[in-house]
Amino acid sequence: MEHHNLYTRPVLELVTVATEYCRQLEACGGTPRARFIEVMRPLLAMLYLKASMLPTQEPADGFNPGRVTEADYDYIRTQVADIMTDADAYLDVFVEDFKYSDTPVLCTVSEYLADVYQALRDFVEIVKDGHEEAVSAALGEVKDGFETGWGIKILSVIRALHDTQFARNDDF
Repeated sequence: MEHHNLYTRPVLELVTVATEYCRQLEACGGTPRARFIEVMRPLLAMLYLKASMLPTQEPADGFNPGRVTEADYDYIRTQVADIMTDADAYLDVFVEDFKYSDTPVLCTVSEYLADVYQALRDFVEIVKDGHEEAVSAALGEVKDGFETGWGIKILSVIRALHDTQFARNDDF
């Protein structure tokens, strides 16, 4: 992809939604669970949509921006776990580990959201810096990450958040 095509509408829209996603997670401490879910469900859906519309871009070999530190990651994961409490963990059959098991795998909303945060915060920071070669490499990395990792995590978490928000305690 040529550098002048980096700042297309799909890229800029993803940057906008990713920036809001990161902002929401960074400021989520103390948010009531219902409000957190109310904000995250549509935001995650929008992230998925915008990432799916990115142009094809090869990831750069050996590219690793590593801007999100382990402490940053743990902060986000802990904040979300504190909000989600007993609804943080859920069972999922659509994960790689399920191929080797006949039982669902335990996943957590907090870890998956922190994983997505890490990928998107790194991407947003590189775009903000504006170095075209780095932006091109980051775009390839975020597209590849979406297709092979965090895209499916978004879908999984949306389902878990939906189940939590609309849980019914009907006795049939």
